[in-house]
Amino acid sequence: MKEPLASGHPNRNLAGVFPRFHWDALQVALAILVLLQVWRVHELFPSLAISGLPILLTLAVLLLFWLNRDPRRRLTSLNGPVIYAALGILVLVALSVPGSLYPGMSLNFLFKDYLRSVILMFLVAASVRGLADLRRIAWLQVAGATLFSAAVVARAEMGSDGRLRSMAYYDVNDLAMLIVCTLPLVLYLWRRPARGPGRVVLIAATVFLMMTLGKTGSRGGFLGFLTVGGYLLLRLRGISRIQRVGTVVLLVILFVGLANDAYFDRIQTILHPSTDYNWSGKSETGRIEIWKRGVGYMLSHPVLGVGASAFEVAEGTLAPEARQSRQYGRGFKWSAAHNSFIQIGAETGVLGLILFVALLTSAVRVLSRVRRRSVGEGQVLGQILTACLVGFVVPAFFLSQGYSAYLYTLLGMIVGLAKIVSPAIPPRVPMSAVLRPPGPVPTARTLVLPHFGGPARDGR
Repeated sequence: MKEPLASGHPNRNLAGVFPRFHWDALQVALAILVLLQVWRVHELFPSLAISGLPILLTLAVLLLFWLNRDPRRRLTSLNGPVIYAALGILVLVALSVPGSLYPGMSLNFLFKDYLRSVILMFLVAASVRGLADLRRIAWLQVAGATLFSAAVVARAEMGSDGRLRSMAYYDVNDLAMLIVCTLPLVLYLWRRPARGPGRVVLIAATVFLMMTLGKTGSRGGFLGFLTVGGYLLLRLRGISRIQRVGTVVLLVILFVGLANDAYFDRIQTILHPSTDYNWSGKSETGRIEIWKRGVGYMLSHPVLGVGASAFEVAEGTLAPEARQSRQYGRGFKWSAAHNSFIQIGAETGVLGLILFVALLTSAVRVLSRVRRRSVGEGQVLGQILTACLVGFVVPAFFLSQGYSAYLYTLLGMIVGLAKIVSPAIPPRVPMSAVLRPPGPVPTARTLVLPHFGGPARDGR
C-alpha cells in the first residue's frame, strides 16, 4: 500500500490539495496587461486610450517580475520545445526585417506587437505558482471575451446579411475564434466548487458569448465550435459522461436558439463550397487564390520570407494580378493571408512555418504529458487547455492569427501548468554525503531520502 504524501512532497498538489495563493502586485499588473494586450480594453474605452500605455505596462510587469523573490517564479524553470519554438520564430521575425518588403512596418510589428506577445507568454508561465493562479487567468479570459463581445454588440452595426459590422481591432471572424477558444474555460470554471454568484456570472457569460458567436456569422468559428464540442464530448475525462453530454447539448441549444436565420443560411454554404467566391478560380481575392499566392511568396522567398507583417504588401506588389492591374491603371486589394500557417510561412520563410507547426504540436505533446502525470484538477485543466488549443487551430486555418496574443497567452498557461505538475528532479548528491564514515546500511524499510531543490510546488 502506498504511503500518504508528505507535506513537502512536490506532487502533493496532485493528490487533491490545492492551496489558495492570494493576489499580489505582479498578478494584478499581469491581469491588466492581458486585458490591454489580448482584449484591447484601452481601445474599447476612450478614457483608457493613452498613447504607449500597453508598452509601459509591459515594462512595469517585467520590473515587478524581476523584483519578485518567490522561488516558484523563475525563468530557469521554463524550458522545452514550446519555449524554443517561440524563441525561434521571434529570431526569424527579427532577421526578416532588413529584407522585408516594408522594413519600417516589420520593425514596428516586431517591437510593438510580436515581441510583447512572446514576453506575455513568458510572464504568464513564470508567474504561475499553482492551479489557483491558472484559475484566475481562466476567469480573466472569460471576463475579457465577455467584455469585448458586449462592447462590440453595443456599438457595432448589423449588416444586411445579419453579421456584425464596423468592429474594433478584431473582425467578426477573429471574435468568433476567440469565443470558441474561451468556451472550454467556462466549463472548467463551472466544474470548480464555486459560490452561487460565480455560477450565475458563468451562466450569463455563456449565454451572451453564444449569442455573439451567432451574430458573427463566421463559418470558421462554426467549424471550430463543432470541433471543440466533439472533443469535449468524446475526449474529456474527469467529468462524468452525463455532464459532458449535458454541457454540449446545452451549448448547441443556446447556439441554435440565439442565432438568426441569416446565420444558418450562411453556414449551409459550407456544404456547397464550389458555389462560394472562395472556391478556386471564382475570385482573385478568394481564399484559395490568396493561399496559392501565399505559397508562391514562401517558395520565392524561402529563407526569411517577405518580412514580418508584410503579407498584404506582397499582395499589392508581388502578386501577378496586382502587376497586371497596375498596367491598366487599376488597383488591387491588399489582402491578408486568411491562413495562419501560410501567413507565417510567407512572412518568415519555410523554417518559420516549420517552427510554427512545431510550436503547436509541442504544446499538444506537453498537454498530453500533463494529462498522464497528473490527477484531479490538473488533469482536467490539461484537457480543457487542449480543447482551447483545438478551438484556436481550426478557425486559425482561415484567419491571419499566427502571431495572436491570445495564442501566446494560452501557450503561457500550458507551460505554466506543465511547470507545476512536472515531478521535481533532485540534484546530484554532494560528495560529502557519499564519502561519509561507514556505518550501518539502512534497509529499504528505513531508508529515507530528503527532497532536494527543484521549483517549489503548491504543497510547499
